[in-house]
Amino acid sequence: MGMFGRLGSRLRQAAFLGQGAYYFFTRLQDDHETTAAGFVEETARTAPTRTAVLFESRRLSYAEFDALANRIANTLAAEGCKRGDVVALVMDNRPEYLATMIGLNKLGIVTSLVNTHIAGDPLAHAIKICGPRFVLAGEEHAANVAALGETLVVPKERVLVLGEPGRPRGDAAGFRRIDDDVDGAPATRPKPTSPVKTGDPMLYMYTSGTTGLPKAAVIKNQRYLRAAFTFGRVLAKLGPDDCTYVAVPLYHATGSVAAYGSVLVTGGTLAMRRKFSASAFFDDCHRFGVTCFPYIGELCRYLLQAPPHPQERTHRIRVMMGAGMRPDVWVPFVERFAVPRVIEFYAATEGNVAIVNLEGRPGMLGALLPGHEVIRVDPATESIERGADGRCVRCAVGDKGMLVGRIDRINRFDGYLDPQKTQEKVLRDPLGDGHDYFNTGDLVQLHEDRYVSFADRLGDTFRWKGENVSTTEVSMLLNECPGVLESNVYGVEVPGYDGRAGMVALVVDERFSLDVFSRHVESRLPKYARPVFVRTSGTLQLTGSFKYVKTDLKKQGFDPSAVDEPLAYLGDGGARYQPLDADAYARITGGAVRL
Repeated sequence: MGMFGRLGSRLRQAAFLGQGAYYFFTRLQDDHETTAAGFVEETARTAPTRTAVLFESRRLSYAEFDALANRIANTLAAEGCKRGDVVALVMDNRPEYLATMIGLNKLGIVTSLVNTHIAGDPLAHAIKICGPRFVLAGEEHAANVAALGETLVVPKERVLVLGEPGRPRGDAAGFRRIDDDVDGAPATRPKPTSPVKTGDPMLYMYTSGTTGLPKAAVIKNQRYLRAAFTFGRVLAKLGPDDCTYVAVPLYHATGSVAAYGSVLVTGGTLAMRRKFSASAFFDDCHRFGVTCFPYIGELCRYLLQAPPHPQERTHRIRVMMGAGMRPDVWVPFVERFAVPRVIEFYAATEGNVAIVNLEGRPGMLGALLPGHEVIRVDPATESIERGADGRCVRCAVGDKGMLVGRIDRINRFDGYLDPQKTQEKVLRDPLGDGHDYFNTGDLVQLHEDRYVSFADRLGDTFRWKGENVSTTEVSMLLNECPGVLESNVYGVEVPGYDGRAGMVALVVDERFSLDVFSRHVESRLPKYARPVFVRTSGTLQLTGSFKYVKTDLKKQGFDPSAVDEPLAYLGDGGARYQPLDADAYARITGGAVRL
């Protein structure tokens, strides 16, 4: 990029920051009363008949959607839920999900967005750490909540079940249904006990971070609206006539913040799908008139791998925004589907680092902004390197290192519910400039003009099938299997797939069998967290601080020619592990076996 290209890039970055900062300082001060729900109410007042949500055969205008949010909020208030309380929401993508978020926001009640793909101990953990007064379960997840038994920290009478209009009522699993309560509740705005502030928490969203079990990150009204404004108005330039399509789970920030947040602050329409379908994608886009598609990289790869669709080039999509679009997908995707504009971004759910690729450079997260740094990491131990003066060392162009972000008045780090976990993510004055920095836990490569590309996740997390997988959590559950003495879980690259596939090195005794292990994995872990590959080891290597060494294991991967220990794999949708030899390896890497 020449001098004028660099200047243009810097000016565009400055404009991006300027608009966002102006909005932040004028409307999003801590003590203001600007909330997410306020935007819905404003559109419901000024354009009551405009379409707010499209879902399957349902269409809700802004007036109807706002009334639904009010009825849900008034129902929870009648149960005794009040400002400052937390409601754990376990529900599939549907209008009631968003209406719950908005309705509870009016009362200053925090909605905790629980991953709907987990069950058993992981679900019990997710509910426990958010400290909820109530659990609101979609009828479709009532049985999973009931199966927690004594590990459910909320009393049975405070677990409420909500079905869907137009669907036959199913089993509430012994909990109380509130469908009739919601239908009969006042559609007028509920009254909080005191004004809800911009600096108040709105959501708890779960992130694995880079170490340990999943943590609940605090998303304040301020943070939510700042991100929503940036995505919707500054980047995608959406308006009231735009229709945004969301098919990722709403417990993900891409769904509830980037997608719905953009709609909320621009007064547009959100088209929802319960679960992503590559075969139905363009049918939905045509039927709903979709103009914006927030993506995660895996969805783009699925669409590119799908057979040709008659409407794949006649859609109205003018902008896509998301994360994880790999270079081998980007160019063929844009060419095949005739997408005018792709906005790739990087943003950690809980963090203060946000990067946007404004130039459309395939494979790049974007250019570092002021306060962003890439610091050197020891590739063997994955620990941050420090110089003789004890300070971290900045990377040079071409190097890979840890992405960190300066914590200041604008780029705050609100952290997690657990203060100790919050402190673990903060580097104290690592560069000697008097500022603390947020440690993203993500490895990036530094390029010319301060552009960066994603390299890997460090620590105890990897990403697979669009989900962050906590290696600590998986190991704990695998260690409960008969015959497993120790387990070291990590992610490995597989040709043709985004992210990392789960792999585990096991130390076992004579009780171990692949059949027993298969049944244990199937019953205890959601599909995305199940190790795809297994190697049986005699011992597991430890660091001096008694942490498992994963570097060599990752390099060797699942290649039988590089591993002199027994290997097994879980492929083609199977529920049982089978031996992995050279022939199986060739079929997996060649794409004949789907993982």
